[in-house]
Formats: sequence, C-alpha cells, structure tokens
Amino acid sequence: MIKKLNTIKDAGLTTVANIAHAAAQWLLLIIIVKQFDDLILGQLVLTLSIISPIFLLFSFKLRTLVVTDYHNERHFEQYLHARFFAQTIAIIFLVIISPWLLSNVYASIIISVIIFKVGDGSSELCYSYFHKQQKFKRAALSQTTRSFFTITMLLCASLFTQDIHITFFTWALTTIFFSLIDLFTVKNVIAEQEKRPFHLWATCKDMGALVKSLTIYKKYWPISVSILFSAMFVYIPNYTLEYFIGTESVGHFAAISYFLVAGGIIIHSLSQAVTPKLSHLYHQKKYSAFIRTTQILMLAGASIGLIGLCFAHFIGEWLLRLIYNDAIALLTDELKLIIIASMIRYSYNFLGSALNALKCFNQQALVYGTGSLTLLISCILLVPSLGTIGAAISMIIACAVEMFIMCITFYVQWKKLNLMKADK
Repeated sequence: MIKKLNTIKDAGLTTVANIAHAAAQWLLLIIIVKQFDDLILGQLVLTLSIISPIFLLFSFKLRTLVVTDYHNERHFEQYLHARFFAQTIAIIFLVIISPWLLSNVYASIIISVIIFKVGDGSSELCYSYFHKQQKFKRAALSQTTRSFFTITMLLCASLFTQDIHITFFTWALTTIFFSLIDLFTVKNVIAEQEKRPFHLWATCKDMGALVKSLTIYKKYWPISVSILFSAMFVYIPNYTLEYFIGTESVGHFAAISYFLVAGGIIIHSLSQAVTPKLSHLYHQKKYSAFIRTTQILMLAGASIGLIGLCFAHFIGEWLLRLIYNDAIALLTDELKLIIIASMIRYSYNFLGSALNALKCFNQQALVYGTGSLTLLISCILLVPSLGTIGAAISMIIACAVEMFIMCITFYVQWKKLNLMKADK
C-alpha cells in the first residue's frame, strides 16, 4: 500500500512539474498570437518542426537509459557526455541545412530554439537521474521553479520591450541558466548517494568516454529512430500544411495540437514515475504485477483522452477563442479529432513504457516508423482537399495503425523474454 501511495505521489509531483514546464512553452505561443502575428507563430512552429526531430534523432533516449540503468552500468557523467557530444553533431548539421530549410525564418528564432534544446536536454537528463534515485520531489521543484521563472521573464520581455527577438532570447537563455543549476544539484546528489565526486570535466576530455559514447550510439541507434518517428506524429502534419496550404495554417494547427501535448503531460508524467517501478517489478520476477500495472496504465491513458474529448465538445470553441483568437477558434472540429487521436495514443504509450522497462528499446522503431509512414501518406492524400481537417483525420488513422502494431510487438517480446527465462 505504501509503495502504491509513493507511486501516486511521484506521479503527482512529476505531473505538476511537467504542467508548469508546458505552461511556459504554451505561454510563448500565446504571446506570439496576442502580441505579434500569425506569421511569426508559423515561423516558430516550422523551426521547431525542423530542429526538434534532429535533436530527438541525436538524443538516443538517454533519459530512459538513465532511469532503467538498474545495475549502474555507467556513471551519470558518461550519459551527459553522450548527450553533449550528440548535441554538438546536431548543431553542426543544423548549421549546414538551415540556409535551405529555414531561409525565410528569423535568425533569432533559429538560434533561440537551438539554445533552448541544448539547455532543456541537459535538464531532462538531470531530472532522469533524480527519478532514478527516487528524488522526484527534487526534480519537480527544479522543473517547476524553472518554469515559473521562465513565465515571469517571458511576460516581462514581451510587455516591456515588445520586441520578438528579445522575447525569444529571454526564453532560451533562461533555460540555459537553469540547466547549469540542475547540473550543480546533480553534483550534490552524486556526492550524497554514490559517495563520489562529480567528474564531468574529466569525463568530457577523456577519449575513453568518447569511445563509450560511440558504443552507446552503436547499440541504441534504433531508439533514436523510434523517437524520431514518434515525434513525427506532431511534425508531419506541419510539413504538409506548410507545403499545400501555407505558413499561417501551420501556426494555427500547431496551436490546437498543443492541447494534445497538454494531455500528454499527464501521460508522460505517469510514464516517468512508473517506468522505474515496472523495471523493478520485472527484475524482481513479479510478472503478474507487471502486466496488471501496464493494463491499469493503458486504461488510465484512454480515460484521460476521453475526458479531454468531453471538454473539447462542450467548451472547445470558447476556450480556443479565449486563449488564442477568432481565427483559431474556427478549428474546433479539428481539435476534437486530434483529441480522439490522442485518446488512442495515450493508451498504447504505456506499452512503450513497459517495453522500455524490459529494455526492449529497439523494437519500437517499427511501430512508430509504420505510423509515421501512414501519417505521411494520409496527409498527402487528405490535406490538399481537406486542409487542417485532413491533417487531423490522418492523425487518427496513424494512431490506430500504431496501436495495432504496438500490441503485437509487446506480445511477441513478452513471450520471447519469458521463453528465454524458461530455458534457463
């Protein structure tokens, strides 16, 4: 009973922290809509749609590797080295492709998004280490403090300067500042929990650490591919809308798509809190409890989506008009369709968490790859004639395909692992 209460408490703390984090990002969208114009909103969304997948591709899901490192195979500094090295490669790649893919976007937007991604990636890894050490309160406090400070700075920058470039740089530099604070906090936790010094600089200049990072990349590159494919669920509609309709439609669709992100915060928080528990249950050979917990989480995910659909049906148009403007409020039907897609997606996401706990990382690439391909084909067929409605319908089709393949993948991997154990 105590363990269940602790899991609920951890999930609650993580949810509050992630809600605060999402609120800070959402505020940036609202500021652009209210104080600037739809074209800048479209530029920001397009920039995120290009830069975010690249950073995800080079992330190698180190956050999950840290949390599920049950036997402490690597020091935290090694994971951080791998993250920094991969981010460096990502930045070099972006410098090369930005003149072609983002030629019509303000340089301040591109630079700010890159700075934000670097700082956010560092903090994300720190939070994962806190979760691994069962210090959810410390992670939540750090993330919440950062978010409220970001909100305050964004409001001050936009209201007092009314300069979009200063607003973007304020958002980015605040993220970097708090990532440094998070690293300092990790240093103290390592001294407290592992009784050793924090060897970040020594690790970063060690050629052996570089070899280990490359080993991580070689072993877990399919994870990056699966993360990239998973993220494309949000970005593919933006690409097709930009190509067939225009930049402003990208901003409008992204504004309502953020409601999917809002529900995903709870799902992500539950996943963060429960993945260490699922890993523990599996290593302790409590297989029935593992399956039961996974089933409960899937039901909870579908329920969260259903609640969101009810809200969209009754107050969706009013909420869009209140938060954004009349033009975005016209997309209420699209909002409902997106939430239907999210209801499907929220449920099978926990099967992905269960596969992570089993350390079956690489198998998810097929799931999300097939889903991304389905989404792309559907968008190409539907967006030219139906516009944003076609993009939303395409998301439902892709989610249905992903759920079907994810269920099969989990069933096959579960049987395989248990047969292997039976052989032993």
